[in-house]
Amino acid sequence: MSLFASNDATLPIIEPIGSSLDQMALQIDDPRRVLAIVRDLAMQAEPATLYPVDGQPHLSGRLVQVTEPGRRIVVHLEGPALPAAGPALLVAAPGNLRLQFTTVFDWQQRAGGRVEGTAELPASLVQLQRRRFARQETPLGPTLRAVFQAKGKRRVLSVDDLSLGGVGLRGPLRDHRDLVAGLRLERVRLELGTVLLMDLRLDICSRRPYKSFLAGEQLHFGCEFVDLGDSAQATLQKILERLGSGGGAFQDTAL
Repeated sequence: MSLFASNDATLPIIEPIGSSLDQMALQIDDPRRVLAIVRDLAMQAEPATLYPVDGQPHLSGRLVQVTEPGRRIVVHLEGPALPAAGPALLVAAPGNLRLQFTTVFDWQQRAGGRVEGTAELPASLVQLQRRRFARQETPLGPTLRAVFQAKGKRRVLSVDDLSLGGVGLRGPLRDHRDLVAGLRLERVRLELGTVLLMDLRLDICSRRPYKSFLAGEQLHFGCEFVDLGDSAQATLQKILERLGSGGGAFQDTAL
């Protein structure tokens, strides 16, 4: 019997995160964060597409419940056919995120033709932040950095890229290994050459390790602005326009 037998045609088909991306860098394995993320999906009855690991056709449904302390999830499908138990990849796309995890489902027929699947809460999941704003790479010459305090330490990270939605930061692994995805950074100062943006708040959305030939082991942090003020947005817009046109955005104090 096919693992997944029918589709709810009213729900979207959500494609898995591409295998070309480094999924280890996008993986979340903190049990508390995994529970919080999946619980948020269930509270919204978020649409989900399930892909059997044996390659059978996908099935659409909704993630509707997380049970505690049993740490199990509940998925509802529409359709009369009862799927066979087995492992599947569940993919959801709330807001500007895409996330996925694999777990083993057991299925039961419920009243009204609904099929209910239960499975263990996954130990980890993969989460991808989809960009809402165009990103501009920053030039190599000027000193572009973010300065802030986090976990009792003064941090100085270089700016790799910039958008109206957020900023990419990088720094040595040895100095910043304790900064993780999900952490909120307060009172951040962005130093963009002669342009300063003060008292910003950033959420770390992704953390990716890599090795630089010159600088050694590094971490790249994808960060999202939180409640960015109108003045800061206007300044960023001018900087991005100049970056896009190849102008010298960071040495001009007349922004």
